[in-house]
Amino acid sequence: MSTSSKLSGFLTASFCALFFMTLLVGCSKTGPAGATGPAGATGAAGSTGATGPQGPEGNANVLVDTFTVTNAKWLWNSAYSFETAGAGYTEYFTRYHGVVDSAITPGVLDSGQVLVYFVPNPLVNANQWAPLPYQFTDASGNFNYEIAFETNADSITLHYFFVQLVSTATIPTLSTYNIPTTKFKVVAMTGSISTAMYHAGVDVGNYSAVSKFLGLDDPKPSGDLPLGPRAGGHR
Repeated sequence: MSTSSKLSGFLTASFCALFFMTLLVGCSKTGPAGATGPAGATGAAGSTGATGPQGPEGNANVLVDTFTVTNAKWLWNSAYSFETAGAGYTEYFTRYHGVVDSAITPGVLDSGQVLVYFVPNPLVNANQWAPLPYQFTDASGNFNYEIAFETNADSITLHYFFVQLVSTATIPTLSTYNIPTTKFKVVAMTGSISTAMYHAGVDVGNYSAVSKFLGLDDPKPSGDLPLGPRAGGHR
């Protein structure tokens, strides 16, 4: 073999070896990181369930007192009056019972509301609450039983009296009349609650409707009502 042929074979072999090494190096080398792509679109929000029914208005601004008045606690005497035309008035002598209740604030009297209920006949239904003022005609038709109330700051006064319907009839003597033991409930609320009740069309004379709206008889701890501080405790 000539010298030129040997040189040509050597160069060819060297070139192939160099190409093969370059290929290996090129395949093992990691290139630079590519640019970050654009953020994907936000997925659709999950569906929202149907709105639940309106719950009770709540009782944070409602104070309740429940108490019992026996015959001996009805004192003699006071008066319950009604102004008539010409600066006149009609007045009835009453047996009365005063209650101290700090829940009846000037703000409640100015823009809120005080409701009073009682149980007319616990022997028949101990859970029936009727609103005051209350009027009931005696079976004789000669007179009415009347229970009313008046409010002042930090107090409430209950009045028990008779209204004679037949002028010639003899009616019970109020000062010595044995008034049955009676259970009362005073509900004092702020203006915001009173306004909410008005807009909701709640009949304040219907205790069941008031109780449902305010959650008065809700047995759950979250429904417990704060008691208005009152002399004599709560029963």
